[in-house]
Amino acid sequence: MECVICLEKYDTHKRLPRRLSCGHTFCTSCIILVMKHSGPLRCAYCRSRHSGPVLCPADLSIHREMLGRIIEADQNDNTSQENDGSNSQQEPPQLSVLKLREAASNANDSGGKLWACIVGENDDGVGRYAQVTLINNRLHLHALHDGQPPTDDQTVPYERVYELVDEDAIIIFFEVCLGGNTQGRVYVLLLDNEGRTQQFKALCTGQRGPSYTGTRFLEVQRIHNCLQVWGGDYENNDGSGGAALSGMQRGTQNHQDIEAGLVAGYYFPGYGCDHNPSQFCIYVNNLPGYYEMSSIGRVIGGLEIITNVANLNDVREAYVSECGLLLSH
Repeated sequence: MECVICLEKYDTHKRLPRRLSCGHTFCTSCIILVMKHSGPLRCAYCRSRHSGPVLCPADLSIHREMLGRIIEADQNDNTSQENDGSNSQQEPPQLSVLKLREAASNANDSGGKLWACIVGENDDGVGRYAQVTLINNRLHLHALHDGQPPTDDQTVPYERVYELVDEDAIIIFFEVCLGGNTQGRVYVLLLDNEGRTQQFKALCTGQRGPSYTGTRFLEVQRIHNCLQVWGGDYENNDGSGGAALSGMQRGTQNHQDIEAGLVAGYYFPGYGCDHNPSQFCIYVNNLPGYYEMSSIGRVIGGLEIITNVANLNDVREAYVSECGLLLSH
């Protein structure tokens, strides 16, 4: 009932037991760390490489027998607490990943939507809401918007959903549209916790107000034989805007070799990349012998979509229709 890496008990939240193709089982949180630091997913026990493609742990099968024992143990614990009254002063329970998945799946099947909501705290009571979707068996938490969701749809507290985000391995997503048609989703693993990376995350989630939702790609620049696709003007949507969010700084440099899929932004001045702070670029191909000092993240899925954007006659025909976080669990 314990993960052999972290020695923590499996649960239905961040430590779901997931099985690799070799047959060994680890908790979701440990699989996230293994994927972040070791490249292709290999078993931490036998070192075998997993046989199928994996973007996040949700792409791995759950150990169903183990999960059944976990659920049974949880039910027994809850019954015991109810009998002795020990849960009367406890914090509200965590949201089970399984229940969130079920709610999102039911919304898909019924033609409705599932919303994560923040209750308004100001005088007029205006709150915020974000859609939760289940796409290719992966849970997505979309960017926040002001207001209230439709009353007929199911809602869950935003803070309970966000508790499922693993801060050690943040994966954001962009849904890219061209001429009103969705081209697919681009997934980016964030590389550090510096100010520019925190700003990029905030503009993907809308947690501090604005987001990249609805913003167009701006231009394609060439550095030697390498192409950069630029976007991120949340203010004017034409390249003239994109101020830093209040209090955000660049942070320290993060030097990364320039390879296809590297994401950078909030540039350090003085070497020719003078874009406004919220704007970001995605490198389309490798540039051997060069490095990027303002690195933010790395594309781990959907790079072909960015390549297609770079090849458009007018890159501004493409835009970010949705953005947010991937819930890896």
